[in-house]
Amino acid sequence: MVCKHCGNVLPDGAVACDQCGTPVKYREREGGIGAYRQGKDDRRPAARSGSAAHRDPSRGEAVDAVRYAAPREESGGRPGTRKGTPLPASAAGQAQRARQAPRRAPHRMMVNWAMVFAVLVVLLVFALIGGYVLLKVTDAGQLILARMGREADATALWAYGQELLDQGHVARAIETYEKAYAQEPEREDLYDRLIQMADAYEAAGRAADAERIYTQMYTEVDQENTYAYREMMRILENQGRKMELASFLSLAYENTKDAYFRRQRTDLLPSTPTVSEEAGTRKAEQDVELLSAEDYDIYYILGDEGSLPEDGTKYTEPIHLSEGTVIIRAVAVSSDLVSDEMRVQYTIRLPSPLAPLTSLAPGTYEKRQRIWLKHNPSEEEQLLSKKTNRTEDENERLRRLSNVTIYYTIDGQTPTSNSPIFDGEPFYLPGGSCVLKAVSVNGYGKVSNILERTYKVNIPFKRYFNESDGFSDFELLKTTRDAFVRKFGTPRAENPVEDTAVLGSAVQLDYNWGYARFMMSESGNVLYAFESSGSVTGPRKTRIGMSEKDLTELYRDMGQAHDQNGDRSIYFDDAAGYA
Repeated sequence: MVCKHCGNVLPDGAVACDQCGTPVKYREREGGIGAYRQGKDDRRPAARSGSAAHRDPSRGEAVDAVRYAAPREESGGRPGTRKGTPLPASAAGQAQRARQAPRRAPHRMMVNWAMVFAVLVVLLVFALIGGYVLLKVTDAGQLILARMGREADATALWAYGQELLDQGHVARAIETYEKAYAQEPEREDLYDRLIQMADAYEAAGRAADAERIYTQMYTEVDQENTYAYREMMRILENQGRKMELASFLSLAYENTKDAYFRRQRTDLLPSTPTVSEEAGTRKAEQDVELLSAEDYDIYYILGDEGSLPEDGTKYTEPIHLSEGTVIIRAVAVSSDLVSDEMRVQYTIRLPSPLAPLTSLAPGTYEKRQRIWLKHNPSEEEQLLSKKTNRTEDENERLRRLSNVTIYYTIDGQTPTSNSPIFDGEPFYLPGGSCVLKAVSVNGYGKVSNILERTYKVNIPFKRYFNESDGFSDFELLKTTRDAFVRKFGTPRAENPVEDTAVLGSAVQLDYNWGYARFMMSESGNVLYAFESSGSVTGPRKTRIGMSEKDLTELYRDMGQAHDQNGDRSIYFDDAAGYA
């Protein structure tokens, strides 16, 4: 077939012209000379016998298709006949294309080398700018600068440091990390970056530096993140620093509220000591035992002062608690491990007795009166006394409640433990005005309130004196030291003395017949005590060797019984404050 566009002869089955590329439409071949004339029949004319084109295929000779070339135009321009000399098919196609395509004269392209150089320079400039932007602006470029040892931002240095650490260049990684941290010490991902640095320090065997980084992480960066606490716990545990670990675990739990740290601390330390008696208020004395679950040594302190176990006492026997509030602090100790501190508080409130009862109502009487005192049982004592099945502790408590001692005075002084004890026998009140005072003391040593009753018995009594009683021309609390020395001469010795009966300093002058004591007052050193062997006459002409009856006849005798020392007060001057 023949291409309609360029006249090229195409082989059978061609899809497009191999010369101009025009698609080919297949049609039924038309037979006859007309189809041939129209170029629609590509069947070759039969070769004449003996021609060059006619070969026997059986002898390996190719049979070439034959075309008749169109007659060349005459010089006059008139086309010749269609008959002519037959040509090969390829030659016919070339001839046809030659007729259809106009010929163009070949030409040479001129190259502008200046333009080419300029374009290359522009491309090089853009390449340099792009490379600069790549290195300075992008993260990848900054990482390249870090690898080259050039100035790079902190992010690139942290990344490059991790590369070095992964490759085993620990020292260079640490140096890079430190440079990155110094360059940007505050950043959003600082916690993660410090993890890298701590890992590098540990890889280099610098545990102290790693510990410093972990401490910074949980104190300055993120107090609630548990990672740094766990790593710090691992370091302390590996180094055997158990006491520090115990304190650290307490801090970790306090900051993170993670129960893991509390469990670890509980497993590490000895159990906290316990007590045999529950803390609180008691009405009786107690013996408290301290207990250790693991049978470790226990050290305790009574009160809040002091540190455990350094200032504590080793527990060996129950602690006896008496009246008052007592705080017990204790720890259990195993080697260098110390448990958490136990702190309990007990308040012992021992029962106080009621004030004693008296048989005589206060008032005025015309004759001497006998009087006695009686124990006044408390409500608890009455209940216990009525109980039939008392325990051993209840029996002891009842014994202490009912075992009461009554101390009394009738000369106006406040009863003390040295005052007369009422033995159950009634006694007489003296004539004149009298003030009875009494207290009860139970088996716990608790003192009752003061019973105070005022009586007046209208019977005569002798007048008594106080410091105005004088003897041998001098008076107590008035005669000065100088006046005394002028009368009795220079003392054999003069020495300061301590005397609880006076306030301030006192001095004693010793003579062969006795001594005199002086105390400092607004008037100077005045006489307040005097002792003589008989050469000096006492007040109201009393003298050494007089009987008690003769002596007390000269003064008002209040009838006071003898005290615990065997002494008896004759009278008590409430205004002067002494007996």
